[in-house]
Amino acid sequence: MNTKEIQELIAVFENSNLSRMEIEASDIKLKMEKPVGDVQIVSTPVSQPKTIEVNEEKTETKKEGYWVKAPIVGTFYQSRAKGSTPFVEIGQQVKKGDVLCIIEAMKVMNEIHAPMDGVIAEILVTDDSMVEFDQELMRIVEGVK
Repeated sequence: MNTKEIQELIAVFENSNLSRMEIEASDIKLKMEKPVGDVQIVSTPVSQPKTIEVNEEKTETKKEGYWVKAPIVGTFYQSRAKGSTPFVEIGQQVKKGDVLCIIEAMKVMNEIHAPMDGVIAEILVTDDSMVEFDQELMRIVEGVK
């Protein structure tokens, strides 16, 4: 990793909503942190208390399956070239090691591979969109369709 690439990473980090980022390459380990914005507490008088009903049955639970997450910050691509067939689609059977998508970071195309055999249950990111580190990209469930 050269100085220009490090400067580009710093610029991406500074312009993002991230407060912390760690990158480890074969020849360098880079940690960046920035302070979280100041928090102001403002108190306002309440004229009448309000009752809020909480329905515990509506609480959303995490869906089953393996969540494929972005290992880096970058641009998400569903295929090798614009307009070509996507690597995977919802309902498609995948095998461990199959390419699921590409994340471009600093003009490097990083293939994201299937960590297990299964079926693509969800794809949460649209083509050509920015993704954050550890953002959920897609969900794989075990089994055959």
